[in-house]
Amino acid sequence: MPKSNQPEILSCSRFYFEIDGFTDLVVNKVSGISSTLQVTGDMKPMGVSKGGTAVMQATVTGVTNGKITIEFAASVEDNRLMEWYSQSHSKPSKGGGTGLGGEVRTGSLSVYNQGGEEAARWNMTGMMPASYKSSDLEAGSEQFLTETIEFIYESLHRVS
Repeated sequence: MPKSNQPEILSCSRFYFEIDGFTDLVVNKVSGISSTLQVTGDMKPMGVSKGGTAVMQATVTGVTNGKITIEFAASVEDNRLMEWYSQSHSKPSKGGGTGLGGEVRTGSLSVYNQGGEEAARWNMTGMMPASYKSSDLEAGSEQFLTETIEFIYESLHRVS
């Protein structure tokens, strides 16, 4: 079949998320990846010039990153994510420093085309787990147990 001149639209179901040291996770869902440029001068004039002409200039003043939420399949043998989360925060009853001393990691989200090749990639630096939860437990449930971790990150770049 001849190749179309139309670009391939990527599917939301062909992806993988990895974090330094965690390259073999079973990932169910990724959400919340975002970054917003903070600006000043974009809402109203900063002054007027000769002839009473309003002067506006939008200027970037910073960046606000969202929090990325990753839902993983839980397994009997693998509690590395919960350990990382626990070691990233001081103990509630003791306070003080963290077990990791503020260590952060890098992560990447890859989306694959229909041929199974990486077609889009977002890299994040300065990642740290911010919150943790597991799925609701219910007698008679037909769902797999999942762990959901919300991560903060310092920078986000789409590299392909």
